[in-house]
Amino acid sequence: MADPDPSEDMPNEDMDVERLEALDAYNIMDTEPEPEFDDIVLVASTLCDTPVALISLIEKDRQWFKARVGFEASEMPIEQSICSHALGSSDVLVIPDLRLDQRTRTNTLTTSERRIRFYAGAPLMTPDEVVIGTLCVMDVEPRPQGLGEGQTAALQALARQVVTLLEMRRISQRKDDLFRRQKSISANIRSSVNANLAAQEAGRVGTFEIDIASSMIRVSREFCRIFHVPVAEAYPARTFEAMVLPQDKELQSSDATRREGSAPLDVEYRIRVPGYGVRWIARNASFRHDEAGRPVKMIGTVRDVTAAKREAARVQALLDLGDRLQDLSDVESMAVAAGDLMAKALDATRAGFGIVNAADETVVVPPEWCAPGVKSLAGLHRFRDYGSFIDDLKRGEAVVVADVATDPRTRSHAEALLTLGIRVLVNVPIFELGRFGLIAFIHHDQPYPWVEEEISFVRSFGNRIQIAMSRVQAEQEQQMLNREMSHRLKNTLSMVQAIATQTLRPVAERDLVEAFEKRLHALSTAHDILFEQNWTSASVYAVVDRTMNGLGVRDRIDAQGPNVRFGPKGSLSLSLLIHELTTNAMKYGALSNDSGRVAIDWRIEGTGQDAIFRLSWRETGGPAPREPQRRGFGSKLIRMGLIGTGGVLVSYDPPGFSAEMTAVLLQLAQAD
Repeated sequence: MADPDPSEDMPNEDMDVERLEALDAYNIMDTEPEPEFDDIVLVASTLCDTPVALISLIEKDRQWFKARVGFEASEMPIEQSICSHALGSSDVLVIPDLRLDQRTRTNTLTTSERRIRFYAGAPLMTPDEVVIGTLCVMDVEPRPQGLGEGQTAALQALARQVVTLLEMRRISQRKDDLFRRQKSISANIRSSVNANLAAQEAGRVGTFEIDIASSMIRVSREFCRIFHVPVAEAYPARTFEAMVLPQDKELQSSDATRREGSAPLDVEYRIRVPGYGVRWIARNASFRHDEAGRPVKMIGTVRDVTAAKREAARVQALLDLGDRLQDLSDVESMAVAAGDLMAKALDATRAGFGIVNAADETVVVPPEWCAPGVKSLAGLHRFRDYGSFIDDLKRGEAVVVADVATDPRTRSHAEALLTLGIRVLVNVPIFELGRFGLIAFIHHDQPYPWVEEEISFVRSFGNRIQIAMSRVQAEQEQQMLNREMSHRLKNTLSMVQAIATQTLRPVAERDLVEAFEKRLHALSTAHDILFEQNWTSASVYAVVDRTMNGLGVRDRIDAQGPNVRFGPKGSLSLSLLIHELTTNAMKYGALSNDSGRVAIDWRIEGTGQDAIFRLSWRETGGPAPREPQRRGFGSKLIRMGLIGTGGVLVSYDPPGFSAEMTAVLLQLAQAD
């Protein structure tokens, strides 16, 4: 039979374009290692009993490895690529001997010190049927029989799992986009603080003079304008004292404090003016005394500083919002925290946010901020039950109703609004990607003169809350994806085990079959430990303890060492190594009788980036150790050491087998 024509299975130019576009859409090239992909090559290597397994992605001029086992290089020139020959077909490409195949006989992989002889690659085919690379396994020995039927089917299943992970990864990148957007908005807000403060309005000055004996106050025309009373030469002092909000009463003067000369002089306080709402007043005053030193008059000036105080409050609220939201992880808490800041900056009686269904014209209000005695609106509401302003909101227009009883959009539903304590209603629609999905609302039970800057302020709050809520949703989606990926991987391991069980049923050497199944179980155990920690890290002790318990020999193991945590790759490697060492001890070493024991200890030597992790395994009380005559997969795995870095010393001298493994701690601990 003639050798295959090398041109037959090579991609054409159109396929190149489609492949490069697919790789660009996945945004996967040159990314950091990820444990989910590392798991797959580890399973493929174990399943096919090969020292090398790769997830290979093919660009125009190179192939790059997203995950690899037993292979040092992270990429290779396209001229040296074997995987590129698999791009033109949906079948697994198997080359029993690379030196005898016309396509690969001159490839440097076969002639270099690696001396790769066998290759099998399952294509990575996207949902659009574009092959972007392969999941391949390679061996240093030729395999005339290729892969078994079960191994081929499992390799194809694992290749499909790689594509599933790529699709999930593409969806989860939405989270990063949201975070970048939130950071940009925060920076813009902070950069505008100084400009906003400089624009504060000072207000005009009114003068007053209080006769302490009569408690009458002579006032200027500007004073009357500031307090919104008819112009007159004099008023009883209590007229203006009654306007001060109860919580600011201690800042106002009274007959008693004026007679004592203890009244505060330079203060800022709030007043409530019928028809104008809450106003901020700045007062600067002094006393005139008689010959006996008793105060007889209090004279001074007043200014309306409402605009300046509100502007400063809005700026501070925007700055405080990030701090309030950063530790919150649910929509309800975020809505209450933001509503609190928004309401206090605007002297509101109710403030919050609603999640809008524009098609149904409904809004779901999470718990919002309410002033004492004000009823919450939490729940589902129909916009049309309160007026026609939903039409303005759909057009993206802010709705400012100065008085619900007179505004044409709400007056026919004024009773329903007034019953809820809503005299002034403000709704600001928040759009995301052209979709109306959120409103920010502010309510007042008294008149409140809104200005354009305050509408922009509410819109800024709404935008930031939209981002924060999207962040929460993205995190929930990420957790769901993590759970789904964990579930899929466990299903893949179960499927591999089932395929192997059926495929290897005729094999007479049942110990080899059982060893393979137990190695899969060790991988699954390490996977469970990592998933409990959200795939960030696992403690060395937990990996050792869980692996030993799974083999039923924990009571004969003495394990000790410092509290060290490994990343996903280091944890999986450690689990497989401990499993191999333990099963060997159960077959041939200290755990093969009733009296032997194993001591495991680990320590860290050095500091910083040069710190070394050292693991020792010592067996005692077992039969005399003997070096094996044949090295199987387990022996090869042990000699590869932690995460395949080598650094292994083994001894078969009395009193029992021992091994010492070292690796750079930073490589073991990193979350890749």
